[in-house]
Amino acid sequence: MEGIQMKGYYDAKVRGVSFRPGDFVYRANDASHAEDTGKLGPKWEGPYEVTEALGKGAYKLRDMDGRELPRTWNICNLKKCYL
Repeated sequence: MEGIQMKGYYDAKVRGVSFRPGDFVYRANDASHAEDTGKLGPKWEGPYEVTEALGKGAYKLRDMDGRELPRTWNICNLKKCYL
């Protein structure tokens, strides 16, 4: 019974995260493999603008120069950027 109560408590506290076109996000450096900065390097890069929400947590992004990034990015590799 305790497991069911814990699940209910957890589900009540967790909020769904999603982004809309026009939102700004940071991208996980580990996911992009842009450069190996080592243990003390930055964990996030960006900001990037969300251009399209494709569903199931997939997003298309563009950089601040207006260039589309070549692939889709999963929500687990993105976090909200507050400009």
